[in-house]
Amino acid sequence: MVWVGEVSKIVESLLTENASPSREQLRAHRKVLWLAWSRAQHGLALNALEQRIVAVIALHPEYHAMFRDKEAFLDRDQHPDDGLNPYLHLSLHLALEEQLATSQPPAIVVALHHLMQVKGMERHQALHKLLELLAETVHQAQHNGGEPDVLAYQHRLEEITRA
Repeated sequence: MVWVGEVSKIVESLLTENASPSREQLRAHRKVLWLAWSRAQHGLALNALEQRIVAVIALHPEYHAMFRDKEAFLDRDQHPDDGLNPYLHLSLHLALEEQLATSQPPAIVVALHHLMQVKGMERHQALHKLLELLAETVHQAQHNGGEPDVLAYQHRLEEITRA
């Protein structure tokens, strides 16, 4: 899958099984999240990416406590027993927001609109439905040892509007 923009580096590192990011890479990616949230909490001006990051974090108050201790946030190990990986979850949200902002793939905007307007979902609930498709697409690519199938992802998004 072609990821566009700055957030692509974060998401690809977290999603690509073969590219097992180093501790330094994880820290760097997490620092982007932490700095954006910290800047917002201090009322500092944010660039477009930081605004998007802050908006995604704001949707998840269950993660806010993680941002209180910078070093713990940057160095926290994520274990399978811990449940959903908050860094991955936030990064998937960011990837989805980037897809929506660029209308890539084209069906993403239509699918979100359909979930909200036709199915009556709140935006965050609809985003989570789309996140499932994105995560499944990436998981399938990892399982197959290749790149995500953009056309299959597009078709799955289109199926949402027919349901």
